[in-house]
Amino acid sequence: MPIQISRYEKIASLAALCLLLFACYQVLRPFLFDLLWAAILCFVTWPLYARLRDWKLTANWAAAAMVLPIGILLLTPFVAAGFTFTDDINRMLQWLNQSAHVWPAAPTWLQSLPLVGDKAVTAWQSFGEDSSRLVNLARQYALGASTWVLQQSINLAAELMHMGLSILVLFFFYRDGEHVAQHVVIAVERLAGEQTQRILHIVRSSLRAVVYGILGTALAQALASILGFVIAGVPYAFVLGVVAFFLMIIPAAGTVIWLPISLWLLAEGETGWAIFIAIWFLAFVGTIDNWLRPILISREVELPFVLIVFGIFGGLLAFGFIGVFIGPTLLATSYALVLDWLIRKEQEGFESGSGAGSEISADDAD
Repeated sequence: MPIQISRYEKIASLAALCLLLFACYQVLRPFLFDLLWAAILCFVTWPLYARLRDWKLTANWAAAAMVLPIGILLLTPFVAAGFTFTDDINRMLQWLNQSAHVWPAAPTWLQSLPLVGDKAVTAWQSFGEDSSRLVNLARQYALGASTWVLQQSINLAAELMHMGLSILVLFFFYRDGEHVAQHVVIAVERLAGEQTQRILHIVRSSLRAVVYGILGTALAQALASILGFVIAGVPYAFVLGVVAFFLMIIPAAGTVIWLPISLWLLAEGETGWAIFIAIWFLAFVGTIDNWLRPILISREVELPFVLIVFGIFGGLLAFGFIGVFIGPTLLATSYALVLDWLIRKEQEGFESGSGAGSEISADDAD
């Protein structure tokens, strides 16, 4: 009878623990992405924080010294967009409501191209006619866009709040990161035993490879984008570069930033600069990730690039924007763990085979 009571108590305790964990999940669910963002930022920039700690700064001062520039860098584009969003939308609506929008004539050099000059001019004029129809269609819905503007303003304010919360959590991750890491190691030791350090090394290497590969490539493409915008004289080059940084994290998403700018330059009559922006992004910026991302990732772990691509798009569909990091990290960690397990099994099989062979040789000798 006491055994049955003890068994019931264990079941009740396990059920209570599961209920408690579920309740905690429900409380933290609105902020899970904020916590993940803070954890990723802390992991990526932890070497800089460790360097500040080596300079004899206290944990609070070192965390504040890290959070302040990161907060300025991340929040500035959102704040700037918040101040200028309404004015930009109003200017766009006024432009749509103008009586006439004249597509510029084809440049003279376009018609002088050998073999394709006439076709290029015809395509230019056809594109102008199509764009005029699109402008007329947009004008019909321009007056009813106030609800959309209000909704986008609310979304921007929500994103700004979540980003600010992530930066606040980031401060505590820096300050208490060492203690949190110790608790994580203890928890993994309870589950993995002797393989804890090997598993943690694989997880750290995979996460570092994915994060550095994705963020490093996006940063290089964003800097190249800013350079192109500055050369072409595009206004708000820095803000557009920050937007490009977030877009470049997703493969082929850079089109969202350069194509509208190129079309805007065409509409303003800056044909040469419009062509320059298109060529700059297609031939240079858009190709950086093809060679830089594999290099950055291969420095930490040997990982098939196709897994990174599937992880980015699959994570994006499953978890939203934060899935760009979660998806590749999960696939990279799983791939590395499975590969490590196969290698260890192969080594164990080889060692056992060698041991059996030596025993047979000893028996033959006898």
